[in-house]
Amino acid sequence: MIARESIPFAPNLIESMRSLGYSFETAIADLIDNSISANSSKIDILLSPIDNPYLIILDNGYGMNSNELEEALRYGAKNPLEKRKNTDLGRFGLGMKSASLSQCRKLVVASKKDGLISCFSWDLDYIIQNKEWMLLEYDSEEINKLPQIELLKSLPSGTYLMLENFDRISSSTYDLNTTLNSYMNSTIDHLSLVFHRFLNEGVDIYVNNNKIIPRDPFLSTNRGTQPLPEQFITINNCRIRIKPYILPYMNKLTSEDLQKVGGKEDLRTNQGFYIYRNKRLIFWGSWFRLTRKEELSKLARVMVDIPNDLDEVWGVDIKKSTVHLPDVIKKNLYSCIEESVFKSKAVHEYRGRKETNNNDINYIWERVELRDNCYEYKINRDLPQIQLFEESLDSNQLKYFDKIITNLEKMFPSTSLYLDASKGKIMDESSVVTDEEIEELYNEICDSLKYSEKMSLNKESVLESLLKSEPYCNYKELIEKFKIGGSNE
Repeated sequence: MIARESIPFAPNLIESMRSLGYSFETAIADLIDNSISANSSKIDILLSPIDNPYLIILDNGYGMNSNELEEALRYGAKNPLEKRKNTDLGRFGLGMKSASLSQCRKLVVASKKDGLISCFSWDLDYIIQNKEWMLLEYDSEEINKLPQIELLKSLPSGTYLMLENFDRISSSTYDLNTTLNSYMNSTIDHLSLVFHRFLNEGVDIYVNNNKIIPRDPFLSTNRGTQPLPEQFITINNCRIRIKPYILPYMNKLTSEDLQKVGGKEDLRTNQGFYIYRNKRLIFWGSWFRLTRKEELSKLARVMVDIPNDLDEVWGVDIKKSTVHLPDVIKKNLYSCIEESVFKSKAVHEYRGRKETNNNDINYIWERVELRDNCYEYKINRDLPQIQLFEESLDSNQLKYFDKIITNLEKMFPSTSLYLDASKGKIMDESSVVTDEEIEELYNEICDSLKYSEKMSLNKESVLESLLKSEPYCNYKELIEKFKIGGSNE
Protein backbone atom coordinates (compact mmCIF):
# COMPACT_ATOMS: atom_id res chain seq x y z
CA MET A 1 0.00 0.00 0.00
CA ILE A 2 1.32 3.40 -0.99
CA ALA A 3 0.25 6.59 0.79
CA ARG A 4 -0.06 9.63 -1.45
CA GLU A 5 -0.62 13.18 -0.29
CA SER A 6 -3.76 14.63 -1.85
CA ILE A 7 -3.79 18.41 -1.51
CA PRO A 8 -7.19 20.02 -2.15
CA PHE A 9 -7.31 22.31 -5.16
CA ALA A 10 -7.36 25.72 -3.51
CA PRO A 11 -9.69 27.69 -5.87
CA ASN A 12 -12.40 25.01 -5.85
CA LEU A 13 -12.31 24.19 -2.14
CA ILE A 14 -12.21 27.75 -0.88
CA GLU A 15 -15.17 28.71 -3.10
CA SER A 16 -17.09 25.62 -1.93
CA MET A 17 -16.50 26.49 1.71
CA ARG A 18 -18.31 29.77 1.17
CA SER A 19 -21.56 27.79 0.95
CA LEU A 20 -21.78 26.50 4.52
CA GLY A 21 -25.10 28.25 5.04
CA TYR A 22 -24.12 31.40 6.90
CA SER A 23 -26.59 34.26 6.85
CA PHE A 24 -25.21 37.77 7.23
CA GLU A 25 -26.14 37.96 10.92
CA THR A 26 -24.84 34.48 11.82
CA ALA A 27 -21.56 35.32 10.07
CA ILE A 28 -21.11 38.52 12.05
CA ALA A 29 -22.04 36.71 15.28
CA ASP A 30 -19.36 34.10 14.55
CA LEU A 31 -16.78 36.86 14.19
CA ILE A 32 -17.91 38.45 17.45
CA ASP A 33 -17.27 35.08 19.13
CA ASN A 34 -13.56 35.51 18.46
CA SER A 35 -13.55 38.96 20.06
CA ILE A 36 -15.33 37.71 23.19
CA SER A 37 -12.99 34.70 23.42
CA ALA A 38 -10.11 37.21 23.31
CA ASN A 39 -11.50 38.83 26.48
CA SER A 40 -12.66 42.00 24.74
CA SER A 41 -14.75 44.48 26.70
CA LYS A 42 -15.59 46.67 23.71
CA ILE A 43 -16.35 45.64 20.13
CA ASP A 44 -17.01 48.14 17.34
CA ILE A 45 -18.74 47.24 14.08
CA LEU A 46 -18.30 49.92 11.42
CA LEU A 47 -20.10 49.83 8.08
CA SER A 48 -18.86 52.37 5.56
CA PRO A 49 -21.48 53.66 3.06
CA ILE A 50 -19.28 54.21 -0.02
CA ASP A 51 -19.29 52.93 -3.60
CA ASN A 52 -17.26 49.89 -2.57
CA PRO A 53 -18.41 49.43 1.02
CA TYR A 54 -16.39 47.64 3.66
CA LEU A 55 -17.20 46.40 7.14
CA ILE A 56 -14.76 46.62 10.05
CA ILE A 57 -14.94 44.73 13.34
CA LEU A 58 -12.55 46.11 15.94
CA ASP A 59 -12.03 44.78 19.47
CA ASN A 60 -9.79 45.61 22.43
CA GLY A 61 -8.95 42.00 23.25
CA TYR A 62 -5.50 40.59 23.98
CA GLY A 63 -4.46 40.61 20.30
CA MET A 64 -2.04 38.32 18.45
CA ASN A 65 1.55 38.52 17.30
CA SER A 66 2.56 37.62 13.75
CA ASN A 67 2.90 33.87 14.34
CA GLU A 68 -0.33 33.65 16.31
CA LEU A 69 -2.25 35.60 13.68
CA GLU A 70 -0.92 33.49 10.82
CA GLU A 71 -1.91 30.34 12.71
CA ALA A 72 -5.38 31.75 13.45
CA LEU A 73 -5.93 32.36 9.74
CA ARG A 74 -4.90 28.86 8.75
CA TYR A 75 -7.85 26.65 7.87
CA GLY A 76 -8.43 23.93 10.45
CA ALA A 77 -6.03 25.54 12.90
CA LYS A 78 -7.74 23.80 15.84
CA ASN A 79 -8.96 20.24 16.30
CA PRO A 80 -12.68 20.29 17.19
CA LEU A 81 -12.13 17.29 19.48
CA GLU A 82 -9.40 18.82 21.60
CA LYS A 83 -10.08 20.28 25.06
CA ARG A 84 -10.78 24.02 25.02
CA LYS A 85 -10.95 26.74 27.62
CA ASN A 86 -14.32 27.11 29.32
CA THR A 87 -14.62 30.60 27.82
CA ASP A 88 -13.73 29.58 24.25
CA LEU A 89 -16.65 30.15 21.87
CA GLY A 90 -14.95 28.53 18.86
CA ARG A 91 -14.77 24.88 17.88
CA PHE A 92 -13.65 23.94 14.36
CA GLY A 93 -10.89 26.47 13.70
CA LEU A 94 -12.85 27.64 10.67
CA GLY A 95 -15.19 30.34 11.98
CA MET A 96 -13.28 33.53 11.24
CA LYS A 97 -12.35 32.48 7.72
CA SER A 98 -15.56 30.72 6.72
CA ALA A 99 -17.89 33.30 8.25
CA SER A 100 -16.11 36.25 6.65
CA LEU A 101 -15.61 34.77 3.19
CA SER A 102 -19.20 33.53 3.07
CA GLN A 103 -20.12 37.21 2.70
CA CYS A 104 -17.16 38.78 0.88
CA ARG A 105 -14.18 37.93 -1.33
CA LYS A 106 -11.48 39.57 0.75
CA LEU A 107 -10.71 39.36 4.47
CA VAL A 108 -8.00 41.50 6.06
CA VAL A 109 -7.02 40.87 9.68
CA ALA A 110 -4.64 43.09 11.63
CA SER A 111 -3.80 42.49 15.26
CA LYS A 112 -1.82 44.42 17.86
CA LYS A 113 0.14 42.79 20.66
CA ASP A 114 3.14 44.02 22.65
CA GLY A 115 3.01 47.31 20.73
CA LEU A 116 3.41 45.66 17.29
CA ILE A 117 0.80 45.32 14.55
CA SER A 118 0.77 42.29 12.26
CA CYS A 119 -1.54 41.88 9.27
CA PHE A 120 -2.56 39.10 6.85
CA SER A 121 -5.25 38.69 4.22
CA TRP A 122 -7.20 35.99 2.43
CA ASP A 123 -8.01 37.25 -1.07
CA LEU A 124 -10.12 34.81 -3.10
CA ASP A 125 -9.31 36.41 -6.43
CA TYR A 126 -5.58 36.13 -5.72
CA ILE A 127 -5.98 32.44 -4.81
CA ILE A 128 -7.94 31.69 -7.97
CA GLN A 129 -5.38 33.52 -10.09
CA ASN A 130 -2.41 31.66 -8.54
CA LYS A 131 -4.22 28.36 -7.87
CA GLU A 132 -2.52 27.97 -4.48
CA TRP A 133 -3.30 28.47 -0.77
CA MET A 134 -1.57 31.83 -0.54
CA LEU A 135 -2.02 33.95 2.58
CA LEU A 136 -0.91 37.54 1.98
CA GLU A 137 1.19 39.32 4.60
CA TYR A 138 1.11 43.13 4.77
CA ASP A 139 4.12 45.32 5.49
CA SER A 140 3.94 48.43 7.68
CA GLU A 141 3.32 50.74 4.73
CA GLU A 142 0.40 48.62 3.53
CA ILE A 143 -1.00 48.45 7.07
CA ASN A 144 -0.96 52.22 7.34
CA LYS A 145 -3.17 52.48 4.23
CA LEU A 146 -5.96 50.36 5.73
CA PRO A 147 -9.14 52.39 6.37
CA GLN A 148 -9.57 53.50 9.99
CA ILE A 149 -6.49 51.53 11.09
CA GLU A 150 -5.73 54.39 13.48
CA LEU A 151 -8.48 52.98 15.72
CA LEU A 152 -6.40 49.84 16.26
CA LYS A 153 -3.23 51.86 16.72
CA SER A 154 -4.84 53.81 19.56
CA LEU A 155 -5.50 50.63 21.56
CA PRO A 156 -3.00 48.89 23.86
CA SER A 157 -3.97 45.62 22.14
CA GLY A 158 -6.74 44.32 19.94
CA THR A 159 -7.76 42.92 16.58
CA TYR A 160 -9.13 44.55 13.42
CA LEU A 161 -11.08 42.65 10.75
CA MET A 162 -12.07 44.20 7.43
CA LEU A 163 -14.50 42.55 5.02
CA GLU A 164 -14.70 43.92 1.48
CA ASN A 165 -16.04 43.02 -1.96
CA PHE A 166 -19.47 41.68 -0.99
CA ASP A 167 -19.94 39.87 -4.27
CA ARG A 168 -22.88 37.64 -3.38
CA ILE A 169 -24.93 40.40 -1.79
CA SER A 170 -24.05 42.77 -4.64
CA SER A 171 -25.25 40.30 -7.28
CA SER A 172 -28.68 40.06 -5.64
CA THR A 173 -29.49 43.75 -5.23
CA TYR A 174 -29.60 47.02 -7.17
CA ASP A 175 -28.49 49.05 -4.16
CA LEU A 176 -25.69 47.39 -2.18
CA ASN A 177 -25.51 50.02 0.56
CA THR A 178 -29.25 49.95 1.22
CA THR A 179 -29.22 46.16 1.40
CA LEU A 180 -26.19 46.10 3.71
CA ASN A 181 -27.87 48.61 6.01
CA SER A 182 -30.98 46.44 6.07
CA TYR A 183 -28.87 43.38 6.88
CA MET A 184 -27.12 45.32 9.61
CA ASN A 185 -30.43 46.23 11.25
CA SER A 186 -31.32 42.53 11.37
CA THR A 187 -27.84 41.81 12.69
CA ILE A 188 -28.29 44.27 15.56
CA ASP A 189 -31.44 42.40 16.65
CA HIS A 190 -29.61 39.10 16.29
CA LEU A 191 -26.57 40.17 18.31
CA SER A 192 -28.70 41.77 21.03
CA LEU A 193 -30.31 38.37 21.63
CA VAL A 194 -27.42 35.97 20.98
CA PHE A 195 -25.00 37.87 23.24
CA HIS A 196 -27.48 39.30 25.73
CA ARG A 197 -25.81 37.65 28.72
CA PHE A 198 -22.41 39.10 27.77
CA LEU A 199 -23.96 42.51 27.14
CA ASN A 200 -25.46 42.40 30.63
CA GLU A 201 -22.09 41.45 32.12
CA GLY A 202 -19.98 44.33 30.82
CA VAL A 203 -19.21 43.58 27.16
CA ASP A 204 -20.19 46.54 24.95
CA ILE A 205 -20.94 46.11 21.25
CA TYR A 206 -21.41 49.17 19.06
CA VAL A 207 -22.66 49.46 15.48
CA ASN A 208 -21.53 52.73 13.89
CA ASN A 209 -21.08 54.15 17.41
CA ASN A 210 -24.57 53.12 18.56
CA LYS A 211 -24.57 50.78 21.53
CA ILE A 212 -26.51 47.51 21.21
CA ILE A 213 -29.09 47.04 23.98
CA PRO A 214 -29.42 43.44 25.22
CA ARG A 215 -32.65 41.51 24.65
CA ASP A 216 -33.55 39.29 27.60
CA PRO A 217 -35.90 36.56 26.31
CA PHE A 218 -36.78 35.58 29.91
CA LEU A 219 -37.58 39.08 31.18
CA SER A 220 -35.68 38.03 34.28
CA THR A 221 -35.88 41.50 35.86
CA ASN A 222 -39.65 41.78 35.41
CA ARG A 223 -41.46 41.25 38.71
CA GLY A 224 -44.19 39.31 36.94
CA THR A 225 -41.81 36.68 35.54
CA GLN A 226 -41.95 33.36 37.37
CA PRO A 227 -38.52 31.67 37.62
CA LEU A 228 -38.99 27.96 38.31
CA PRO A 229 -36.50 25.75 40.20
CA GLU A 230 -33.38 24.93 38.20
CA GLN A 231 -32.30 21.37 37.48
CA PHE A 232 -29.00 19.74 36.58
CA ILE A 233 -28.18 16.83 34.27
CA THR A 234 -24.73 15.22 34.08
CA ILE A 235 -23.41 13.73 30.81
CA ASN A 236 -19.83 12.49 30.37
CA ASN A 237 -18.92 14.15 33.68
CA CYS A 238 -20.17 17.50 32.32
CA ARG A 239 -23.07 19.33 33.96
CA ILE A 240 -25.99 20.81 32.04
CA ARG A 241 -28.02 23.49 33.82
CA ILE A 242 -31.75 23.85 33.11
CA LYS A 243 -33.71 26.90 34.31
CA PRO A 244 -37.38 27.41 33.26
CA TYR A 245 -39.11 30.79 33.23
CA ILE A 246 -42.75 31.76 32.80
CA LEU A 247 -43.28 35.22 31.31
CA PRO A 248 -46.01 37.53 32.61
CA TYR A 249 -49.32 37.64 30.76
CA MET A 250 -48.94 39.69 27.61
CA ASN A 251 -51.05 42.64 28.74
CA LYS A 252 -48.70 42.98 31.70
CA LEU A 253 -45.75 43.57 29.36
CA THR A 254 -44.47 47.04 28.54
CA SER A 255 -43.40 47.99 25.02
CA GLU A 256 -39.79 47.54 26.20
CA ASP A 257 -40.61 44.05 27.48
CA LEU A 258 -42.22 43.13 24.16
CA GLN A 259 -39.15 44.32 22.29
CA LYS A 260 -36.95 42.09 24.44
CA VAL A 261 -39.01 38.98 23.72
CA GLY A 262 -39.31 39.67 19.99
CA GLY A 263 -42.70 41.39 19.83
CA LYS A 264 -46.30 40.21 20.16
CA GLU A 265 -46.24 38.41 16.82
CA ASP A 266 -43.23 36.24 17.76
CA LEU A 267 -44.27 35.50 21.33
CA ARG A 268 -45.83 32.16 20.41
CA THR A 269 -43.05 31.23 17.97
CA ASN A 270 -40.25 31.90 20.46
CA GLN A 271 -41.48 29.62 23.23
CA GLY A 272 -39.38 26.58 24.07
CA PHE A 273 -35.76 25.81 24.86
CA TYR A 274 -32.98 28.40 24.70
CA ILE A 275 -29.67 26.58 24.33
CA TYR A 276 -26.56 28.42 25.52
CA ARG A 277 -23.00 27.31 24.91
CA ASN A 278 -20.72 29.11 27.35
CA LYS A 279 -23.42 31.77 27.84
CA ARG A 280 -23.66 32.37 24.08
CA LEU A 281 -27.16 31.65 22.69
CA ILE A 282 -26.86 29.18 19.82
CA PHE A 283 -30.40 27.87 19.34
CA TRP A 284 -33.86 28.83 20.56
CA GLY A 285 -37.60 28.61 20.04
CA SER A 286 -38.10 24.83 19.88
CA TRP A 287 -39.42 22.08 22.13
CA PHE A 288 -37.44 19.49 20.11
CA ARG A 289 -40.72 17.65 19.44
CA LEU A 290 -41.09 16.82 23.13
CA THR A 291 -44.32 18.83 23.11
CA ARG A 292 -46.21 21.04 20.70
CA LYS A 293 -46.16 24.80 20.46
CA GLU A 294 -49.54 25.98 21.67
CA GLU A 295 -51.10 29.33 22.34
CA LEU A 296 -51.41 28.62 26.06
CA SER A 297 -47.77 27.54 26.38
CA LYS A 298 -46.31 30.59 24.67
CA LEU A 299 -45.13 32.14 27.95
CA ALA A 300 -42.82 29.21 28.72
CA ARG A 301 -39.07 29.46 28.07
CA VAL A 302 -36.38 27.12 29.32
CA MET A 303 -32.74 28.20 29.59
CA VAL A 304 -30.30 25.33 28.98
CA ASP A 305 -26.60 25.92 29.65
CA ILE A 306 -24.20 23.45 28.04
CA PRO A 307 -20.37 23.47 28.19
CA ASN A 308 -18.28 23.35 25.01
CA ASP A 309 -17.08 19.86 26.03
CA LEU A 310 -20.46 18.53 24.86
CA ASP A 311 -20.40 20.01 21.34
CA GLU A 312 -20.25 16.61 19.71
CA VAL A 313 -23.05 15.20 21.87
CA TRP A 314 -25.32 18.14 20.99
CA GLY A 315 -24.25 18.20 17.33
CA VAL A 316 -23.18 21.86 17.37
CA ASP A 317 -22.42 22.89 13.78
CA ILE A 318 -19.74 25.22 12.41
CA LYS A 319 -22.11 28.20 12.40
CA LYS A 320 -23.10 27.50 16.02
CA SER A 321 -26.72 27.96 15.01
CA THR A 322 -28.00 24.37 14.98
CA VAL A 323 -28.10 21.71 17.67
CA HIS A 324 -29.73 18.31 18.10
CA LEU A 325 -31.23 17.16 21.38
CA PRO A 326 -29.25 14.14 22.60
CA ASP A 327 -31.39 11.06 23.24
CA VAL A 328 -29.57 10.55 26.52
CA ILE A 329 -31.21 13.63 28.10
CA LYS A 330 -34.64 13.58 26.48
CA LYS A 331 -36.28 11.73 29.35
CA ASN A 332 -34.73 14.14 31.85
CA LEU A 333 -36.38 17.10 30.14
CA TYR A 334 -39.97 15.80 30.18
CA SER A 335 -40.62 16.82 33.79
CA CYS A 336 -39.13 20.24 33.12
CA ILE A 337 -41.37 20.75 30.09
CA GLU A 338 -44.47 19.52 31.89
CA GLU A 339 -43.95 21.94 34.75
CA SER A 340 -43.12 24.98 32.61
CA VAL A 341 -45.88 24.40 30.07
CA PHE A 342 -48.41 23.76 32.84
CA LYS A 343 -47.41 26.99 34.57
CA SER A 344 -47.72 28.91 31.28
CA LYS A 345 -51.21 27.52 30.71
CA ALA A 346 -52.16 28.36 34.28
CA VAL A 347 -51.28 32.01 33.69
CA HIS A 348 -53.90 32.06 30.90
CA GLU A 349 -56.53 29.74 32.35
CA TYR A 350 -56.62 31.18 35.84
CA ARG A 351 -55.43 34.72 35.25
CA GLY A 352 -57.44 37.15 37.39
CA ARG A 353 -58.56 34.51 39.92
CA LYS A 354 -56.88 34.97 43.21
CA GLU A 355 -55.59 31.95 45.06
CA THR A 356 -57.86 31.00 47.94
CA ASN A 357 -58.11 28.26 50.54
CA ASN A 358 -61.81 27.83 49.73
CA ASN A 359 -62.47 25.05 47.24
CA ASP A 360 -66.12 26.02 46.64
CA ILE A 361 -65.68 29.40 44.97
CA ASN A 362 -68.40 30.10 42.41
CA TYR A 363 -66.77 31.19 39.14
CA ILE A 364 -68.87 32.99 36.56
CA TRP A 365 -67.68 30.74 33.72
CA GLU A 366 -67.38 26.97 34.03
CA ARG A 367 -64.96 25.03 31.82
CA VAL A 368 -66.65 21.77 30.84
CA GLU A 369 -64.65 18.92 29.36
CA LEU A 370 -66.20 17.15 26.38
CA ARG A 371 -65.07 14.17 24.33
CA ASP A 372 -61.77 14.16 22.42
CA ASN A 373 -60.16 16.52 24.96
CA CYS A 374 -62.37 19.41 23.82
CA TYR A 375 -63.95 21.99 26.09
CA GLU A 376 -66.88 24.34 26.18
CA TYR A 377 -67.65 27.23 28.49
CA LYS A 378 -70.93 27.51 30.40
CA ILE A 379 -72.28 30.27 32.59
CA ASN A 380 -72.50 29.05 36.16
CA ARG A 381 -76.25 28.83 36.89
CA ASP A 382 -75.50 28.39 40.61
CA LEU A 383 -74.22 31.92 41.01
CA PRO A 384 -76.21 33.53 43.84
CA GLN A 385 -76.80 36.60 41.65
CA ILE A 386 -78.54 34.42 39.05
CA GLN A 387 -80.46 32.44 41.65
CA LEU A 388 -81.73 35.61 43.28
CA PHE A 389 -82.89 36.93 39.94
CA GLU A 390 -84.60 33.64 39.06
CA GLU A 391 -86.52 33.80 42.31
CA SER A 392 -88.29 36.87 40.98
CA LEU A 393 -89.38 35.22 37.70
CA ASP A 394 -92.51 33.27 36.93
CA SER A 395 -92.32 30.04 34.95
CA ASN A 396 -92.58 31.69 31.51
CA GLN A 397 -90.05 34.35 32.39
CA LEU A 398 -87.73 31.73 33.80
CA LYS A 399 -87.96 29.72 30.58
CA TYR A 400 -87.20 32.80 28.51
CA PHE A 401 -84.28 33.76 30.74
CA ASP A 402 -82.85 30.25 30.40
CA LYS A 403 -82.96 30.56 26.60
CA ILE A 404 -81.08 33.87 26.80
CA ILE A 405 -78.32 32.27 28.88
CA THR A 406 -78.15 29.24 26.55
CA ASN A 407 -77.84 31.45 23.46
CA LEU A 408 -75.10 33.51 25.12
CA GLU A 409 -73.18 30.29 25.76
CA LYS A 410 -73.67 29.05 22.20
CA MET A 411 -72.47 32.34 20.77
CA PHE A 412 -69.36 32.49 22.92
CA PRO A 413 -66.78 34.06 20.52
CA SER A 414 -64.03 31.49 21.10
CA THR A 415 -62.30 31.99 17.72
CA SER A 416 -62.23 35.79 17.99
CA LEU A 417 -61.13 35.57 21.61
CA TYR A 418 -58.30 33.21 20.64
CA LEU A 419 -57.09 35.53 17.86
CA ASP A 420 -57.32 38.66 20.01
CA ALA A 421 -55.58 36.96 22.94
CA SER A 422 -52.74 35.76 20.70
CA LYS A 423 -52.23 39.37 19.60
CA GLY A 424 -52.41 40.72 23.15
CA LYS A 425 -55.52 42.77 22.37
CA ILE A 426 -57.69 41.60 25.25
CA MET A 427 -58.31 44.29 27.84
CA ASP A 428 -56.66 43.28 31.09
CA GLU A 429 -58.94 43.55 34.11
CA SER A 430 -56.57 44.58 36.86
CA SER A 431 -56.99 43.07 40.31
CA VAL A 432 -56.23 46.51 41.75
CA VAL A 433 -59.42 48.55 42.10
CA THR A 434 -60.18 52.01 43.35
CA ASP A 435 -62.09 52.82 46.52
CA GLU A 436 -65.00 53.96 44.36
CA GLU A 437 -65.14 50.58 42.59
CA ILE A 438 -65.05 48.73 45.90
CA GLU A 439 -67.89 50.92 47.13
CA GLU A 440 -69.90 50.12 44.00
CA LEU A 441 -69.43 46.36 44.50
CA TYR A 442 -70.33 46.80 48.16
CA ASN A 443 -73.57 48.51 47.22
CA GLU A 444 -74.40 45.73 44.73
CA ILE A 445 -74.18 43.16 47.50
CA CYS A 446 -76.22 45.34 49.86
CA ASP A 447 -78.94 45.60 47.21
CA SER A 448 -78.89 41.82 46.78
CA LEU A 449 -79.23 41.36 50.52
CA LYS A 450 -82.19 43.70 50.67
CA TYR A 451 -83.79 41.79 47.82
CA SER A 452 -83.13 38.45 49.53
CA GLU A 453 -84.86 39.79 52.63
CA LYS A 454 -87.95 40.61 50.57
CA MET A 455 -87.86 37.07 49.24
CA SER A 456 -87.71 35.75 52.82
CA LEU A 457 -84.25 34.26 52.22
CA ASN A 458 -81.57 33.95 54.87
CA LYS A 459 -79.37 37.04 54.54
CA GLU A 460 -76.33 35.44 56.21
CA SER A 461 -76.43 32.50 53.80
CA VAL A 462 -76.87 34.76 50.80
CA LEU A 463 -74.01 36.98 51.92
CA GLU A 464 -71.70 34.00 52.44
CA SER A 465 -72.59 32.71 48.99
CA LEU A 466 -72.03 36.10 47.33
CA LEU A 467 -68.62 36.59 48.95
CA LYS A 468 -67.55 33.22 47.55
CA SER A 469 -68.61 34.19 44.03
CA GLU A 470 -66.96 36.13 41.23
CA PRO A 471 -66.30 38.98 41.00
CA TYR A 472 -66.71 39.73 44.70
CA CYS A 473 -64.42 36.95 45.96
CA ASN A 474 -61.47 38.55 44.15
CA TYR A 475 -61.27 41.57 46.44
CA LYS A 476 -60.05 41.21 49.98
CA GLU A 477 -60.98 44.83 50.71
CA LEU A 478 -64.63 44.05 49.93
CA ILE A 479 -64.70 40.91 52.05
CA GLU A 480 -63.09 42.74 54.96
CA LYS A 481 -65.68 45.51 54.64
CA PHE A 482 -68.51 43.04 55.22
CA LYS A 483 -66.68 41.30 58.03
CA ILE A 484 -66.49 44.64 59.85
CA GLY A 485 -70.03 45.78 59.00
CA GLY A 486 -71.75 42.41 58.97
CA SER A 487 -74.92 41.83 56.96
CA ASN A 488 -77.08 44.34 58.79
CA GLU A 489 -76.70 47.05 56.19
